Amino acid sequence: MTAARSCVVVGAGLTGATVAWQLARGGFKVRVFEQADVVGGHIRSEWLRGVPYEPHGAHIFHTCDSEVWRLVSEHTAFVPYEHRVTIRVRSNQLSWPLQRSELAQLEEWPRIERELAVLPRNPDATNFATYCRTLMGDTLYGLCVRNYTMKQWGRDPESLSASVAANRVELRNDGHRGLFRDPYQGWPERGYAHLVESLLADAEVHLGQPVTHSDLADLALPGEPVVITSALDDFYTCELGPLEWRGVRLESQFMPDVTLAQPSMVVNEPDLAVPWTRTIETKWALEKLHATRGTVIMREYPGASAKHYPVPDSAGSNRSLQAAYEAKLASYERNPLRAAGRLATYRYINMDQAVRQGLDTARHIVESH
Repeated sequence: MTAARSCVVVGAGLTGATVAWQLARGGFKVRVFEQADVVGGHIRSEWLRGVPYEPHGAHIFHTCDSEVWRLVSEHTAFVPYEHRVTIRVRSNQLSWPLQRSELAQLEEWPRIERELAVLPRNPDATNFATYCRTLMGDTLYGLCVRNYTMKQWGRDPESLSASVAANRVELRNDGHRGLFRDPYQGWPERGYAHLVESLLADAEVHLGQPVTHSDLADLALPGEPVVITSALDDFYTCELGPLEWRGVRLESQFMPDVTLAQPSMVVNEPDLAVPWTRTIETKWALEKLHATRGTVIMREYPGASAKHYPVPDSAGSNRSLQAAYEAKLASYERNPLRAAGRLATYRYINMDQAVRQGLDTARHIVESH
């Protein structure tokens, strides 16, 4: 094995697995190092008595990228699934994103209607709170968004960037109740673990082995490209300080005598009196299981130590620190280092974007060698 035709990948999640697959197609020998004892990272799904559940929260594959869709569909069979989310407001179950046609059932509707009539043409993007308030009015923001955001992020919504709301907070008037509008949507019939394992089929995978910058001399040959998909503050052992992350913890409950326990896969809980942010029932994704008895409900509690969500603060401090870590990568001379994926790039990206980053990163390495 020579450095010219080999590569090290740090992390065996979706991005790392995609990098490994694409590099193997390019004739590279790939060694993947994963700190967990299983592959799949945050998207890994599990099964209990034939029922799927997701220990790290709901994941629905959706994309307008036809190449990405073809790739994942070649590695595992996807079944059609249009993701729907419900939000509980007292005794009312509303679609999320909110549909204007459903709002009349709220007792606050007269006030909401007056506020909607005087909204500006474009939302104020000063921060997350100003964006949402000028998108839907103070009343809807208070009922559906403010408290949920405080629970989810553990901070004042005004301290978050408006980018958190973009493509996630809407007020619709078109009757489309699917969360996404992408032409390709689905859920893997055998779960996401099967997808990742298939992508890694030609790679040499080392489990239970965390990697930091101090390990590179032992793990990578001089000049050998290294792709990092782990968080850069972890990779550099917080040399420049820790990046801010928000994690969640899920509690799963198997209900043996229930077919489906809730009206949609995800039910959001904006009430501060409810300690969890949402409940998830992954079984909704597989229609063939809907009539069978037994389901798993997961309650998602915010504030865990896991690194699930980068925190886009309105001041930009976290992005500045991430940029400093990226500069350290670029300045490393022994090996070309590349960051890819949600954790390493410190960006909230969807699964199709994670695959796209993996493909593009691997192709750049092949072209460079």
